Amino acid sequence: MKPFFAILLLWAVSLGFSSCGHLPEIPSRELAVELKEGCDLEQLRQELAYLEEQVNSSPETRANCLIRLARIAFILGELGPKGDKSLYFTKGKLYAETLIREQPEWAAGHYWLGLNLCGLAEEAGPKRGLRLVPQIIATMERALEVDPVYDQAGAHRVLGRIYYECPPWPLSVGDIHKSLRHLSAAVAISPENSTNHLFLAETLLKLDKKAEALQELEKVLKATSHALCPKELAADRRQALKLLKENQWAKAGSRDPAGRSSAPGSK
Repeated sequence: MKPFFAILLLWAVSLGFSSCGHLPEIPSRELAVELKEGCDLEQLRQELAYLEEQVNSSPETRANCLIRLARIAFILGELGPKGDKSLYFTKGKLYAETLIREQPEWAAGHYWLGLNLCGLAEEAGPKRGLRLVPQIIATMERALEVDPVYDQAGAHRVLGRIYYECPPWPLSVGDIHKSLRHLSAAVAISPENSTNHLFLAETLLKLDKKAEALQELEKVLKATSHALCPKELAADRRQALKLLKENQWAKAGSRDPAGRSSAPGSK
């Protein structure tokens, strides 16, 4: 079983831009288009280096540049080699903190600060990592106050997963009912996101609401957007099919993304 923060980081973040102000985007790159083709680490490293050169060059683009820096640093920390993770998460944390100082009313700074703190918590290990959970929750709640839609309901998704994965009081903040509330909101805001439905289904299963969980798992199979990379839609669908089968819900004649029958006992 993967550690809590590893699971959280794998699915928490999407790559689409959300409106966070009216400053123009960096004109010479199409980062969102590049990343939609897959999370290419070399492209990301080049983009990070480019933006680090540009961040102080123009007041008009600085804020959007800081958003990209915090986000790319997080993705590089999450997807890159073990030895580089803390370096990138620390960079992302610093860029997000700078953005918060300069644009405190934008959701982006609070959101990317929270995710980079998640990365640092994972690298710190379970005991030290859990100590960062209150700070992570505070940053995500602030992002939620400013813009609940940001990053495909990202703050709701992260908070819902934290309350699902963390141990309950007195060890930590785990609360399955808070998880249900946040993930239900995430699905309502961004129903096209497969991870929102998958996380909600897993919370419903823990609450023994199997019929409702079934509906959410079926929606995972129809979703069109993934929280990390588009190519990972298949991974969410496989997990949904696995949960359906484990609970003896796979319907005769239904098919997985590769076209194979998902009926019980099928090959």
